[in-house]
Amino acid sequence: MDLKLMERAGADLILPCAICIAVLVYLSFAPALFNDGDTSWHLAAGRWMIEAGSIPRVDPFSFTHAGQPWTAHEWLAELLMAGAFRLGSWGGLSLLFATSAAATLWIVALQARRLALPSSASAALILALFIVLAPFIVARPHVLAWPLLALWAILMLRAREAGRSPPLSAALLMLLWANLHGSFLFGLLMILPFALEALVADRARMPTIIGWGAFFILSLVAAIATPHGIDGLRFPLAVSRMESLPLIMEWRATDLTESVGFALVLAGMAAFALYRRLRIPPVRLLFLGLLLLMAFAHVRHQALLGIIGSLLLIEPLAQSFGAKTAGGNGRPLPRSVALVIAGSVLLVWAVRLPIDLSPGDSGSNPRTAIAHIPAALRNVPVLNGYGFGGPLILDGIRPFIDGRADLYGDAHMFEHQRIISGDRQAFERALQQWGIGWTILPPDSRLAARLDREPGWRRIHADRWAVIHVADVPAAAGSGSGASPIS
Repeated sequence: MDLKLMERAGADLILPCAICIAVLVYLSFAPALFNDGDTSWHLAAGRWMIEAGSIPRVDPFSFTHAGQPWTAHEWLAELLMAGAFRLGSWGGLSLLFATSAAATLWIVALQARRLALPSSASAALILALFIVLAPFIVARPHVLAWPLLALWAILMLRAREAGRSPPLSAALLMLLWANLHGSFLFGLLMILPFALEALVADRARMPTIIGWGAFFILSLVAAIATPHGIDGLRFPLAVSRMESLPLIMEWRATDLTESVGFALVLAGMAAFALYRRLRIPPVRLLFLGLLLLMAFAHVRHQALLGIIGSLLLIEPLAQSFGAKTAGGNGRPLPRSVALVIAGSVLLVWAVRLPIDLSPGDSGSNPRTAIAHIPAALRNVPVLNGYGFGGPLILDGIRPFIDGRADLYGDAHMFEHQRIISGDRQAFERALQQWGIGWTILPPDSRLAARLDREPGWRRIHADRWAVIHVADVPAAAGSGSGASPIS
């Protein structure tokens, strides 16, 4: 069959399409999608908003910070999560995030086709992207923002192809993004390198400044149009400056021995770029370098590099394979392919939704242990592991701490770390201040091991994921009495 005829028939999309559908099926049934304690408190926040009919301004969940100001900056994502859960329980939640992750890959695949990247190379690029994204595909709001991140980058790229600024109407995408996830701030900053590239390349400087400047200003206005206003814009910056962030795994520096998939993709892409002598425009090369630095500075930014890096490399890759066009060729998606994709997605949804496949126990979701908590303890102050806070909230128990580091602040985060590490004085302070009556901790925590030997404490449940201890005489908050401090 003639190559152009195959392209019109959509044959060049068979491999990328098959990969995206396979990813959708896999993620829809993957238990690992719920291996994050934050899923639970996001879901609880969405449920709270549906029932209250408003967005929380203060903490409604913990006992240590109850009533203190809280910025629910991911409120829209949490509403979507709660809505999906109401419609289809855990199956509905699985489909929401599986579809979002698969859609991100599909957006990249369509951009690759548009720029005439061969089907096999497109499939390899999508597989590499999935390898990078896989560790971060959990039921949390950032996954829902990935398609917006990809579309936003494509808007910038297409504007440069056309030698103009992005259409002002595209700023409406920022309105959705800013209410969904804090990564919108990077979307705003992403305008700058493309505007710089346009300024360097275009002879008519003033129209370039006016066009890109107007788009940036309108996008900024859209980013502020949230329930939190200008505070929502400052919020991601405030969080990024917290000193306690390295206590959270995703905010630690990348260790390539622990991020093996990322390391292999990075090495493979670098080798291929050198072998094919990819020609990347200078400003974009600098942008890729910045993304690389961010990915090494914080584990969570590996996904950012994966998505934007893939899109930036498509055109140089296509040119290295002999693509003639400098920009997109505008090939429409064949109707037959669109029907196959829509039918496949609907089929996966129809099969997955009726299946009662709730998440099992994990290191961040000790469901069995929580089910063994006696009713008499549920209203008694608890000292919990950091990752256990979300599941406790979803089960109606107020935690000592949970994944909302921005709410708790550096002092509480560091104090909790000292307590869990077995610091005697820190634990004694917690007993005196909060009247702790029981604990639920990871089995390998130093505090759990000490409580096994501590007079006045007894273990009432233990499994692979969590251990529960109860004080014989719970301390009254502020009294300094109760269970003996750890020695």
